[in-house]
Amino acid sequence: MKLQKILPGFFLLFFLGYFSFVGIAFSQNTAGSPTLLFQSDDPLSLTLTMDIRTVLKDTGDDMGQHPALISYLTPEGDTIIVPLRIRTRGYFRRDPMNCNFPPLRLNFAKETSGNTIFEGQDKLKLVTHCRSSGKQYEQNVLKEYLAYRFYNLFTEESYRVRLAEMNYADSEGKIKTLRKLAFIIEPEEQMAARNLCDEVKIKNIRQDYCDQEKATLLSVFQYMIGNTDWSVPAMHNIDLIRKQAGGSPIPVPFDFDWSGLVNAPYAVPSKNLNIDNVRIRVYRGLCRTEEEFEKAFQEFRDREEEIIRTIESVPYLDEREMSKTIRYIEQFFNVINNPNAVRKEIYNACRTD
Repeated sequence: MKLQKILPGFFLLFFLGYFSFVGIAFSQNTAGSPTLLFQSDDPLSLTLTMDIRTVLKDTGDDMGQHPALISYLTPEGDTIIVPLRIRTRGYFRRDPMNCNFPPLRLNFAKETSGNTIFEGQDKLKLVTHCRSSGKQYEQNVLKEYLAYRFYNLFTEESYRVRLAEMNYADSEGKIKTLRKLAFIIEPEEQMAARNLCDEVKIKNIRQDYCDQEKATLLSVFQYMIGNTDWSVPAMHNIDLIRKQAGGSPIPVPFDFDWSGLVNAPYAVPSKNLNIDNVRIRVYRGLCRTEEEFEKAFQEFRDREEEIIRTIESVPYLDEREMSKTIRYIEQFFNVINNPNAVRKEIYNACRTD
């Protein structure tokens, strides 16, 4: 067994070692290359050991960080154990009235994560299953994971994700180990560096100030997955990056759990949209010329088979959900392949400002 700087009585020693670490762990990736963690699409099998009851109850605005261990087996059969700190995160899903198992943030120290799959990582977002009862919430995790994978097909200016079979073990021994699916999201600074970009942290940037082709691609993508829960000016579920050589900001989407593709039980459309469920698509992008729209539509047509193959390749997605997901995506292609439907659903629905 290989332990990353862990001795008996790890919680005490973990705190002593952790707080002696000064600074943050910087990404070790070179431009154009993802870090080791995101170089594969193979699902991980991880065990996260923590005081489950304490962590899950810590959902207030002054939430703290808690000691934990994360472990996995190497291909050679060695057990690698890495100490870290964790906390709950998010807004809607952190509220125990909405989710009894909120998303988590995994906080690594470079001194203990070296020579592991977490080397070069600092803070990672873990998207969890929301509620522990019923299988539907795990299927929702898989469909949100799919949304990220879809956008990866169109542009490198997108977040890489890694699926994980999580074992949540209680360090206090009071709660039975919980086995659920989750996925890890590439940090923003790594995504930006991989694209030779800088992060842009300025709100109130209008959509039409962004790279027009990228903004149109983004808007059509959001329409494809039935997502209206985003805004460029508010930077709501949108990050902005810009090429280091200059140019217009590029919008990068994240958080797709309120989309029609995922169709989470808690997702409801904005009252301003006059629709009664999130499965109904509404185009929220700016108006473009028909030629600009057609160029974007063609990018989707060119990848239709690849999109379907991506759905079929996701592990653990049950047949019923897979069939529903394929049908939902095919409805999008029925729209963009029908001139009358395109005019009604997109040309006449697009935003002028």
